[in-house]
Amino acid sequence: MLKAICSLFFALSVFASNLQAAVSVGPKHLYIFYPSQDKLVGSYLFVVNNDGNQPENYTFPVMIPKEITDFQAQDALSPNELKLGPDGGLQIEKLFQPGETMLQITFVLPASEGVALAKFTPPFSYESFSVFVWQDALDVRGPAGMDIQKGVNLSGRMFDTYSIGAGEVGKPVEITFERVPEGRKRLWVIGGIFGTILLLAGFSIAFYTRPKLNLNEELA
Repeated sequence: MLKAICSLFFALSVFASNLQAAVSVGPKHLYIFYPSQDKLVGSYLFVVNNDGNQPENYTFPVMIPKEITDFQAQDALSPNELKLGPDGGLQIEKLFQPGETMLQITFVLPASEGVALAKFTPPFSYESFSVFVWQDALDVRGPAGMDIQKGVNLSGRMFDTYSIGAGEVGKPVEITFERVPEGRKRLWVIGGIFGTILLLAGFSIAFYTRPKLNLNEELA
């Protein structure tokens, strides 16, 4: 009897351990970027799976570029569940109910001179990594072999999509966005440079086209 009870105890322990390990980040990751002045507003969507029968606490890093200047939890994710990790990146600490939980994080990616760079370092392997932008709003450059589709309908809005296949833990992914709308500061700089060029050109024209005087006329 005691042997049977011990066997049952270890079996339950293994079962409980399997349940605890049953929470995992889903294999598909979607990023939607919206253009704004001197920045992009991003929305990161992914799923966490709890294959067990009980709610489980799960802490994990999220795959968001460190270049971001702001972030906010959305929908099923509360602000106190999204925090900075020891390495300065974002991490989630949350109680997950059995089944699938869709999570969303919005963030701001700064741009300079119409270009924004996002560097992702995956903390876990994945099956797909997709970037959606408004149709014809931005030029997007990424790893070789990236699948590009134009004019994809998503909730009544047309997007261009850029997708990467399976990725490994720690293997960086760099995405460059071009044609980001530029603010007035950039226009002022361009205007100042253009004004200076005009001023120098006008001075040069005036200098080289002035009437030439002989020595006596200049002294007079």
